[in-house]
Amino acid sequence: MNKKIRVKHIIFYIILVLYSGIQIFPFYLRLINSLQAEGFIPVMGKLYLWPENLSFSNYAVAWKAAGLGRGYINSLIYVTLYTSISAIIVVIVGYVLAKKKFKGRKFIFFILISTMMVPGEILFIPNYLLLRDINLLNKLSALIVPGLVNTFGIFLAKQFFMTIPDSILESAHLDGASELTIIRKIIFPLAGPVIATYFIITYTTMWNEYIWPKIVLTKSRLYPVQLALHSFDTDFKTPYYDILNSAGMIMTFIPVVIVFLIFQKKFVEGISLTGIK
Repeated sequence: MNKKIRVKHIIFYIILVLYSGIQIFPFYLRLINSLQAEGFIPVMGKLYLWPENLSFSNYAVAWKAAGLGRGYINSLIYVTLYTSISAIIVVIVGYVLAKKKFKGRKFIFFILISTMMVPGEILFIPNYLLLRDINLLNKLSALIVPGLVNTFGIFLAKQFFMTIPDSILESAHLDGASELTIIRKIIFPLAGPVIATYFIITYTTMWNEYIWPKIVLTKSRLYPVQLALHSFDTDFKTPYYDILNSAGMIMTFIPVVIVFLIFQKKFVEGISLTGIK
């Protein structure tokens, strides 16, 4: 039995390594491309697994040419604000739907879940018109306000709070704790895993957002990092422009990795508790 289990584990790890390699390989090719020298001209059909002439200066050139510094600041501001504010909202709404008994609770949850079936692109026009009417176009708030009530996050939070025993909340009520105190001192500390899970998923999604910022922003000084990176996509693209584009893409990837490393322990715990497969 031990040998059979060991063989299964070996096969499982081999499959994981192969799958990971398939996922990482395109990123590796972009990394190699970002390190090619300025005069590099690729040969059609040739796969480069190592730079012809190693050059790290491409990163500094790409950072300055695309204005990634300003793009980084804009993205950090709006993505962090959006994720933080929406995390507070989804935790409170998820807690209410999971632990509060009131008429119409199931119907409200059903309506919220139903909105997940609607493609986000369908909402672009009504959201744009709404932001135009309240004069929020060409402002970072145009990237923050829409979608603050995140249905997916509410679903995560509700599923998590369903696992918390009611006796914990009942004990707090018996001790005279107010609802606000319970939310602040019990609900949010207990919700650490689901907050970490939501934070990683949402932060990554918002950081990589391109279409919506392109619709509501026309001032380059407000561009998030993905729109700033788009400045390399010209009609007269040279091989060096592609190298700079690769360098810029690698640099925009770094904050997402940092966020994941910070929250990865809680992220794994949150996945197991909320039942996401």
